[in-house]
Amino acid sequence: MAKGETAAQRFVRLNGIAGTFREIDVPKDRKTSALDMAAASGIDPARLFKTLIVETDEGKFAVAVVPSDRDLDRKALARTIGTKRIDLAPKDKAVKLTGYEMGACSPLGQKKKLPVFIDESAKAFETIHVSGGGFGIELEIAAAELAKAAEGTFAAIC
Repeated sequence: MAKGETAAQRFVRLNGIAGTFREIDVPKDRKTSALDMAAASGIDPARLFKTLIVETDEGKFAVAVVPSDRDLDRKALARTIGTKRIDLAPKDKAVKLTGYEMGACSPLGQKKKLPVFIDESAKAFETIHVSGGGFGIELEIAAAELAKAAEGTFAAIC
């Protein structure tokens, strides 16, 4: 990794993924909510997506990418995954699986490859914004490019 580069930035660079990283002026030493990021950056909250790590009742993990102004529909995601129930993964497990701190988790460049589910609302925009893998770092990317890079599936999960 280049000095100061996040795992997401490295993943994008090494895989030739089309996207643009930018830094948002927010505190870099702590978690900032996705809505706070949207407000600080001027990005429409519907275009700024948060990355959530979920755990099924069978102990399997997945990634949900949802708009910052909406909540994950856990039942809808459970149906999509084919399980009865999902919950947000405990912080320690999420950090261990992804390599990212909570509040800076990107759907790209995670330590362990997990299934990725992107809310279908992302397709309504030319580009969306997701975490760039560090506090205050965002990646602007086309939804289709994100799905291809993350080997993700679009689904109605909000």
